[in-house]
This record gives sequence, C-alpha cells and structure tokens, in this order.
Amino acid sequence: MKSTNRVLPILLFFIGCMGFSQTPEQQKMIDRALKMRDSIMECMNLEEVLQQANELEKRNDLAKKTKNNKTSPSIKTANSDDKYWRNTLASTNNKILTNWHKGEANLVFNYGYDVRKDKVEYIKVGVIKENGTIDLNPLNKVPVLKPLNNFKNSNTFFDIHNQDSYHFNNENSGFKLNTYILVYQNEKQIGILTVGNSEKVTLNLLTPGDLYFGDEGYILSWAYVDEACSIKANENWKGDLSNTGNPLLIETNVTYDLNFKPGWNLVKTEVIGKYEFPNAPEEDRSRYKIHAHTIVDTIPNEATYFFRSTVE
Repeated sequence: MKSTNRVLPILLFFIGCMGFSQTPEQQKMIDRALKMRDSIMECMNLEEVLQQANELEKRNDLAKKTKNNKTSPSIKTANSDDKYWRNTLASTNNKILTNWHKGEANLVFNYGYDVRKDKVEYIKVGVIKENGTIDLNPLNKVPVLKPLNNFKNSNTFFDIHNQDSYHFNNENSGFKLNTYILVYQNEKQIGILTVGNSEKVTLNLLTPGDLYFGDEGYILSWAYVDEACSIKANENWKGDLSNTGNPLLIETNVTYDLNFKPGWNLVKTEVIGKYEFPNAPEEDRSRYKIHAHTIVDTIPNEATYFFRSTVE
C-alpha cells in the first residue's frame, strides 16, 4: 500500500493536465496513466473488500466461539470407551440402577436349554424393582447339574492351559456356574446382569476375544453345588496371548482356590497386574499377569451391578 500511495499522486498530476492542450506523446502518457489509475483503484477496492471480509470473518469466528462457550460447554465423559457402556446401566451404592425405566423385571439363573420347546430353562433368583432397585437372593435349588470335573472342559475363562493343573475333590458332585444373571420380562430376555468393580472386567471376562485383557478388577460368578466339593489349580504359564497374529510372549499365573459348600456360592475372579502394549492394535492393547479365583461370602458393599440390555 505504501508504494501505491507514492505512485497515485504522480498519476493524478498527469491526469490533471488533461484539460490543457497535449502533444500526441503527452496524450499517450495520459492514456497510460488513466489505465494505471483504473487498475490501481481496482486493486485498492479489492484489497479493501478483502480487508473487510477478513474483519467480518474474524468477528463471526469470535461470535461463534463466544456462543459455544456460553451454550455448549466442553463435556468430559468419564466413560470414554463406548463399547463398555453401550446399552449399559450401572447401579449406585444403594443397589439402584441409574436411569432404569423398564419397569419390574425378573432375575433368573439359567441351567439348560429345552430343544423341544426352544426355551431356556431357568430358576428365579431375584428381581429388579420398578424403580431400578436390585434384589438378588438366590434360594431355589438348581434342578439340573453336571459333574464338577466337567469344569475343566467348560471353564468360560479359558485361563488354564494345562488341564493337569486342575485338582478336584468330590469331582462327581453336581455343579453349575454362571458369570452373569439373565434379566427376563414377560418371558423374554431383555438383558444380563453382572456384578463387579469394573465395567471393563465385567465385560471382558464374558467376551471370548477379550478374556486375556489386562484391565484390573473383579467379576462375581454364581455357583450351585449339591455336595461339598472343591477346585484347586495353580499354573505358571509362558506363551503367546496375541489376538492379531503378532506374538505377545508373556508370563501368567492363574490360581483356583474354590471350596464349595452345598447350595449357592459366590466366586470372585480377580484380574491383578497387567502388561501394556501401547503400540499394539486395539485387540492386543494389554494382557493380564494374574487371575485369582476365590470364594467370597457375600457381594462386597462397593460392588457395582451392570445391566446390559439385549440388542435386537
């Protein structure tokens, strides 16, 4: 703009001479000056327009930021991993599911499947009240059981690699264990209920591809036996726990110290310690160091109930 300010007065001087007689050379100079003037004025107008547009854009941006700060504050979500909270409700310390709007529902323990009736066989073990309060107190006998020693072939945690590590006492006693409770309403399953202290653990230990993740915490399982019996195991294992084909060689320790009394028992499965692989794919982000399975007398007071609805 400074060079334009210097040139323009000179041009105006030449243009001001147009009212006097001009030689052909002077007329050519005047014509060139007029063209140059028009060109410079166009540039000056264009620059002014651009400046005005820039100022307007800045004002608009500032207005948008101000509006957003007032009406749309930044929301920090505690539950950043959507897969663990999708279709999930959690309880408060008073055993009430937050935002429960499904009405009363039954809590049931499944023990079999009737092929002829195409129906899950179960017994009632509790209820979710209309306000979301959970009343879980299994008392009924489970009518169909399998021998305890079948556990080595049906262990849903798949954390013992050498089946010789299992040691059973009274191995032919009837036994049934579930890591979740079914939620039924009008004879239709609407979800499952798990109990623990971590939304991640209570989903990982139900998901075949996520069983080896190292998210720490515990999940509770319900077991029913018809006679006193026990499961013992202690395995130190070293090997590949990769899901993606890229080897993850780690060492794990898994212990089972389960002394069952006749009737209902609570099993606590705890994930302790983890290996972290920040550069690995999501499926191999971490691996556990220890799985410890023990018996607990009651559901811990700090435990959280997680309702995960059935996706239709």
